[in-house]
Amino acid sequence: MQFPHRGWQGSYIAALLAGGAIAIALPLLLNLVSPTLLEPVELWTVDLRFQHRPPLPVTDDPSQDPSSTLVAFDYDDRAAYDYGLGRWPWDRRIHAHALDLLSKSGARAVLVDLLFDYAASNPAEDKALVEATRQAGIVFYPIALRPAPTGENGELVQFPSRRHLLQAEAQGFGEIPAAADVTLLLPGLIESARGLGHTQRTADRDGVLRRVPLLYAVKGGFLPSLALAAALRQLDVDTTSVRIERGRTIRFKPRKGPEMVIPIDQQGRTWINYAGPWGASFHHYPYSWVLDQLQLERSKASLPDRFKGKTVVLSNLTTGSGSRVATPFEGDFPSGEVHLHVLNMILRQQFLREATGAESALCLGGPVLLLTGAALAGGPWLVLVGFIAVLVGYLVSLQQVFNHAGVILPAVNPILALTFAPILLLVGRFLFVDRERVRFQSVLGGFLPPQTIRAIQQNPQTIPRLLAGRTRELTIFFADLKGFSAFCKRADPLQIQRILRDYLTAMTLILRSYGGTLDKYMGDGIMAFFGDAEAEGGGEEAEEKRVERNAANAVRAGLAMQKKMTELNLQWISQGQEPHLIRIGINTGFVTVGNLGTEYLWDYTVIGPEVNKAQRLESAAEAGALLLARRTFALARNQKVLPDELPPCTFALKGIGEETDLYAVPAELVAQLEVSPPQLPERKKIKMKIRRLISSGKDRPA
Repeated sequence: MQFPHRGWQGSYIAALLAGGAIAIALPLLLNLVSPTLLEPVELWTVDLRFQHRPPLPVTDDPSQDPSSTLVAFDYDDRAAYDYGLGRWPWDRRIHAHALDLLSKSGARAVLVDLLFDYAASNPAEDKALVEATRQAGIVFYPIALRPAPTGENGELVQFPSRRHLLQAEAQGFGEIPAAADVTLLLPGLIESARGLGHTQRTADRDGVLRRVPLLYAVKGGFLPSLALAAALRQLDVDTTSVRIERGRTIRFKPRKGPEMVIPIDQQGRTWINYAGPWGASFHHYPYSWVLDQLQLERSKASLPDRFKGKTVVLSNLTTGSGSRVATPFEGDFPSGEVHLHVLNMILRQQFLREATGAESALCLGGPVLLLTGAALAGGPWLVLVGFIAVLVGYLVSLQQVFNHAGVILPAVNPILALTFAPILLLVGRFLFVDRERVRFQSVLGGFLPPQTIRAIQQNPQTIPRLLAGRTRELTIFFADLKGFSAFCKRADPLQIQRILRDYLTAMTLILRSYGGTLDKYMGDGIMAFFGDAEAEGGGEEAEEKRVERNAANAVRAGLAMQKKMTELNLQWISQGQEPHLIRIGINTGFVTVGNLGTEYLWDYTVIGPEVNKAQRLESAAEAGALLLARRTFALARNQKVLPDELPPCTFALKGIGEETDLYAVPAELVAQLEVSPPQLPERKKIKMKIRRLISSGKDRPA
């Protein structure tokens, strides 16, 4: 079982990055297979952004919510009933009267949302309407048309009045819709109108009107929408300045002020930036109310103030006659007000635009990369918490960017990618981290102290660091039952097994509770080391404190083991068994630590001269006592584990020679010393692991 540090780390990072890339690619692939599948959901998210946005300002006066310059003049049922106007269509002299009234009251422009495409039965009606239009000089009439399926590529229809067209220069890639057929007005109205504009509306597949073409191509130029025609006149635009960048913008230069840029999409449509629900942003004046005011002598002077300097949209709201559309705010929206919203959007330059390619790529990849970073930085809980945080953050960003910048960022694709990402990242994490953590713990988990296991569970990326061969200053611990080989010659196998089980279980619990790493069982011998699991770094002072703390814990563990042997001996004697004593040797020094085995058998261990010395100390120690190297004693004394007056002694160590600065802790002193209690782990779990390891003891190293 190989565990190459760099290769594993690189594979893990590559797997997570691949998971993130797949999460990003899946929505793109779905769009490629079925381009229109997710479009209704995307448009629905745009409607939600409209509905959760604060009302759009339509006036410079903060104390006034409705627009002070754009108003609606509505033909209503009450006017028909109370004033005897009859059923629709009304006598066209009524419209002439309304135009005359608005003109005399000082209206700046009148947009008529009524189509007069045929002659009235009474010629006097048309004559009166044409004359009122000519006298007013401020009236804009609508043109009905039928879009050409081939756009500009087909044969363009002839338009009778060139002065109402825009002579714009078009360039770039994209489509400008073209008219296949035009429904003309009465000739007199065409000549007398201030301007003409189309009222063609292109609802989306779900029937909601969100975008509208501002221009239609005809032979000889471009026919603007009714609202755009009025806006160009009101802004006093030099028509020679109009430029069209297909799929991007419509540009024009007012005679006063900077150039204006209207975003359009690849179909030549612009988003309608609705200021709010119907009637919330613009004043509506019913015709019946106007007629009421005219009948009141005292109100004659106040009526002109209602329309002075204002742009008025005249529309039909009588039952069964008026045109209605669905908008992001409601499903039954009288269409006349749409002109007011488009006109307000142009005059106040409150445009909406779709995200650019770079912005869309950032929206798609950014959240997934953030989540991938969370997966690299921490565990599965961080991935899940990160998913919720990134998702909420992105939803808030969608709304805020829409509110303040007028940019419609994509919602469905990034959210789909963000939804796929945690699944793929957690699968990748399991394959390259959690699976290896399980394998690691199954092989070495029983040897490691609880704090090391917890560190691995919290951050499995510590596994490569633990397994990589490295040099560190550790404290090496050996313990051995004195005379156990002779005992084995006279005892039966079951008795030997019971003694070893009781002894090894108790000693291992103590070692692990003090932070020791169990290296191996060697028959009745135990090898362990302290300090390997703690992270490196922090400078020499921090490293010295680590070594000191772990050396002291090793000595504490040795004292606790000797005291535990007293309890075990009482237990064994009560069971008719022989008592046993242990020898303990402890040394501190620089060793090589890591997985020093092969792919067939892991061996997380330490090697080096200091390890051999620790074993020789154990062999030279007296039964029931501890024998410490000089540095180990000094470090433990600094931690107040051992008394200062303990005298040095000299021992001849096999294969090393005579050592003078050694410190023996005899059995009498062990009994007198107090040992601070460790933070005990869950004993049941540890015991179960240790019982499985009892039979896997290895021969003592030479």
